Amino acid sequence: MPPTIIIVPGAWHFGTKHYKPLTERLESAGYKVIPLDLPSVSDNPPLTGWKDDITHIAQTIEQAADRGEDVVLVMHSRGGHCGSDAAQGLSKTDREKAGKRGGIVRCVFMCAFAAPEGLSVFFATNGPDEWIDVKHTVCSPTRVGEIFYNDCSPEQIEAAKRDIKPQSTLCFLLPLTYAAWKHIPSTYLVCEKDMGIPVVAQEAMISQPGADFTVERCGASHSPFLSMPDFTAEVVRRAAGEKSVRARRGAIEGLPVSKLQMCNVKSTRPSTKRISVVLDGYLKTAMTPMFANANPLTR
Repeated sequence: MPPTIIIVPGAWHFGTKHYKPLTERLESAGYKVIPLDLPSVSDNPPLTGWKDDITHIAQTIEQAADRGEDVVLVMHSRGGHCGSDAAQGLSKTDREKAGKRGGIVRCVFMCAFAAPEGLSVFFATNGPDEWIDVKHTVCSPTRVGEIFYNDCSPEQIEAAKRDIKPQSTLCFLLPLTYAAWKHIPSTYLVCEKDMGIPVVAQEAMISQPGADFTVERCGASHSPFLSMPDFTAEVVRRAAGEKSVRARRGAIEGLPVSKLQMCNVKSTRPSTKRISVVLDGYLKTAMTPMFANANPLTR
């Protein structure tokens, strides 16, 4: 039986709506897919959104595992943060040690945060990016066509925008407690036209100490599940263990860009290098407690 695919959406997005093209392709290939809608995303998200998200994700994984199902955990953007925390103790290896069936056999980070323990999203980005409108306990994105969907059709952009909802700000402030990529075999999908998590930041995460990702690349924006759903589904299917799905590079204009070239690319986004610079500095300090307790909004 193929593993169950659980999709953890990024901030402001809904698994059942925005990720439908990816879900449909995986279901057509014979997979059971569970796309999640997280409690921290709504018209009036709760202050406890971060904790509620982790609980919801963990319960979904555990329910599948208790049915004896192996799980591939697909995480997008901020979903890599809460999804990693939720994965603690739920890998197939950990559950087997406890005499239980099922569990996570692989994680897929889809242009997602794959941070070390102690790092919050807003700490990694040196505070909220200028396109994030923070209003006390909630925040919302602006310029979503440019930031999230820059390679999508106008129709796709308008449809996706209609379903975006506010997010609990606390979700971006609390530090990661469990880096799933250190303990569970993981795939990272690098998206080279991403303006939400720039490619230099993605490169920093896949090359940080201890990282051992299977790296796949494509020329998509921050939303490959919309603009390149066929290729994204292939990435997930390979992560699920399908040998017959041949690896290929996602369509992109021109030749592949090397890591060195990417680090020298100029972007119209002011904070292009923030995440990678902060992450590099964070790792060099050996993850001191000061970093874990810092509030980026007061610095």
